[in-house]
Amino acid sequence: MHGTTLRRLLLALLLVGAVGFATQATAFADAPARRHTAAVDKKKKKKPTIKVADSSLGEIVVTGKGQTVYAFDLDTGTGTDETACGAGCDSTWPPVEAKKPKAGKGIDATMLLVNANGQVSYNGHLLYMYAGDSASGDTNGDGIGGVWHAVGSDGVPLS
Repeated sequence: MHGTTLRRLLLALLLVGAVGFATQATAFADAPARRHTAAVDKKKKKKPTIKVADSSLGEIVVTGKGQTVYAFDLDTGTGTDETACGAGCDSTWPPVEAKKPKAGKGIDATMLLVNANGQVSYNGHLLYMYAGDSASGDTNGDGIGGVWHAVGSDGVPLS
């Protein structure tokens, strides 16, 4: 009887060891997949700097978050290196800025640039947002003072 008890004890220990090994092997086999998934999750798709969207004005350029983009008539002739938007202007008309601008839907990437100050230009026009636009699709800044205009999908300010 002593031999039978010993065999049962050994069999139980082997069974526990085999189950533990199988559990560890399964966890190890799954580990690379989990690490790969975590690595993929860490990579976030970069939103476009600007893209084209439909609005009450037709197709216009908006930021990646959907905020309407404007051009300032007085920037004409200054090139894209310098803004004519003077002191205090940027609180009402903040510039669209990016280190490396990314073209979104409907945007010609060859016309998308950024100057030394980080301000984005499209089709030769420095781009701004309007503080009075509170929601995506708002176009409240279009026509203000006769010098601020939403930018059409072709990169030309709307009249």
